Amino acid sequence: MDAQTWYSEGFDCEQVTNLAVTGSGNKYIADSVISHISSGTAVDYVLVSWSGLNRVDLPMPLDATPGYVENEASRRSTWASRYWTNYVAPWRDKASPLQIDEKFMRMMYQEKGYVTVKNQALMSVVNLQNFLKVKGIPYLFCFLYDYTNTDFDHNHLTGEADVGNFATLGSVPKSHPMLAELDRAFCMEPTGLEWSMAQEQDNFIDPVHLTKEGYRAWGREMFDRYNITKRS
Repeated sequence: MDAQTWYSEGFDCEQVTNLAVTGSGNKYIADSVISHISSGTAVDYVLVSWSGLNRVDLPMPLDATPGYVENEASRRSTWASRYWTNYVAPWRDKASPLQIDEKFMRMMYQEKGYVTVKNQALMSVVNLQNFLKVKGIPYLFCFLYDYTNTDFDHNHLTGEADVGNFATLGSVPKSHPMLAELDRAFCMEPTGLEWSMAQEQDNFIDPVHLTKEGYRAWGREMFDRYNITKRS
């Protein structure tokens, strides 16, 4: 979503440092914000739009040259590391190709329910939350979808759908311990995909991405609910 500027509904774009890189998972998102702030950059406010739970971000040395070609790889980096991220979770099939031929990555997706992958993604959200609280930096989180919505999980794992994108985002039970660690006062609603599906207008360009106007309308809805007027 790095090309989107829907956050301009609540923030002055000219004063925003946009760290987003298309296709990133929650670990890279959290690490990029923490690294940016830890490098000494003054930050007044942090707004984070979190990704799907089934993405794995693998930190590598900055000079690593893995055997894959990916346009965003060079931009998905912090001062210390470059990150490889899978776009969507592969089918739980050992014959399914991955973007990078690593036994470790394949192992992560052989686990039933992707428990470890999802837990790491949620821990990244909590880690950034706690970091910002300790630093005393105001923040707001928003989410592409409701992490407890099983519609984003079951089709992928059971093979009920031929097109996997809609169902590869990943979900967890409402009882997941990491969810209890989130300070909901700073988690904006509604979630993007659920809100979009409830609208009369078609705001989707594909099963998991909104149109430019769709993102802006979602942003307006969130900022209105939290009484956020445009700030600079």
